[in-house]
Amino acid sequence: MSRARDPDVSRPVAPRGPVSRRDVLKLAGAGLAAGAAAGGAEPAPPRRPGRSVVVAGGGIGGLTCAWELVKRGHDVTVLEAAGRTGGHVRTVRDPLADGLYVDGGAEHFTRPGYELFWGHVKELGLTALPYPRRENILRRIDGRLFTEEMLADPAVLAGFGFNRREVDFLAREPWWKLPALYFAPYLDSFSDEYRPFDAGLDRLDEMTLTELLRQDGASAAAVRFIGDAQSSALHAVWHAALLKLRGVPLFPPEVFRLAGGNQTLTDALTARLGDRVRLGCPVTGIERGETGVRVRYREAGQEKTREADWLVSAMSLVKLREVPVTPPWPEARGQVVKGFPYYTASRPVFQSRTRFWETDGVSPNIVLGETALEHVWRMADEVPTGRGLLVGTAAGFTSAEEALAAFRRVYPGRGEDVEQAFVVDWARDPWAMACEPVNYGPGRLRRFWPLVIEPEGRIQFVGAYADNLNWGMEAATRSAHRVAEAIDRA
Repeated sequence: MSRARDPDVSRPVAPRGPVSRRDVLKLAGAGLAAGAAAGGAEPAPPRRPGRSVVVAGGGIGGLTCAWELVKRGHDVTVLEAAGRTGGHVRTVRDPLADGLYVDGGAEHFTRPGYELFWGHVKELGLTALPYPRRENILRRIDGRLFTEEMLADPAVLAGFGFNRREVDFLAREPWWKLPALYFAPYLDSFSDEYRPFDAGLDRLDEMTLTELLRQDGASAAAVRFIGDAQSSALHAVWHAALLKLRGVPLFPPEVFRLAGGNQTLTDALTARLGDRVRLGCPVTGIERGETGVRVRYREAGQEKTREADWLVSAMSLVKLREVPVTPPWPEARGQVVKGFPYYTASRPVFQSRTRFWETDGVSPNIVLGETALEHVWRMADEVPTGRGLLVGTAAGFTSAEEALAAFRRVYPGRGEDVEQAFVVDWARDPWAMACEPVNYGPGRLRRFWPLVIEPEGRIQFVGAYADNLNWGMEAATRSAHRVAEAIDRA
């Protein structure tokens, strides 16, 4: 399937008009429905001359976009700065024993939701497994662990300080659904998930979610558990609305992962793309033109260039802001690139001699709420071994010792026998330190949206940040399909 070619041969740049804002939003809403070609066979010749495209970044967004462009008959080169593809989709096996493995980054996908991702799972012949990480969750509140049943007890809820309306709601609905009680009056104002300002709720972008909850009669307890004093209320409500439009719960209790690790998908895409993918090739400069781009990159210590009709930037904006661009970004785009908000995180991993939680009769799926260990859950149950594996999420720069100490302080059983602990720390990754976006603060939504998903001349943008919902593999895949369709139609 791969095609040998000289990586430094310049290709002619044909004049084609830019894609308009209207076209981008139309493609975002409608173009995502395009189905993936089954079987992964080399595609038929395109109906028009193929474009030359450089994809900068070999994470799931870049690989998916590249593959969709190849299937449409375009000439694609993927430049990946790291020594591996996948980006935040990373499955770790060493130093784990007995065939255990852990997804060190992107954790899971849902159904409903992730429809395009599911299409690639089928196309590539991969196996999805139910992932019980959200079953029987224990939540630590005020130093005490509460089961899901306890958090539906009106007496327990009243003890937290919830008002009568909230107590009645939580007595019949799961704990995670509480935001829906206050979001419900606003959700039907949104008819297009890519056009939040059409809802007529711009006033909500002038306040935080915490302020909206207080305005609408939420108790101090509700504000404590679901409030956010940093995020725009409009952004929070818009996210809930687009999930409703997609038929996806606010916190999907049923999630999935890929057998053998989620990296099997990005590995399969990399294999399909063959020698179109170049590893260890960081982009060092971008020259923007009216009809194309020139990309400078470094390979094996040598500076090289490649000209193309289009550049797809599939790197995080944190890395893109380090790349010299000529001419400089327009002011509005420069503000997006320089000011876009991300968080970073780490993945603590605990390997144990036994699945001690089963002997103790304790659910290992625990929300701790600590910086050193936000939550923890079990993984790789299908591996035939008596050993156990627990994984979690923590702040960036968390050490294995800090995470394990937090777990031991909270775990209520007596049989804990963790034999090794380590951390996959994204904050220390030179190419992938920026994880998923965070919600915009009040007054910032218009600054970023919809510009963040629109092209800048012949440069398109793909990734977890380049869609309307900051769910990593979902957003990256949707943006990849949208951009591939836009380039194909241009």
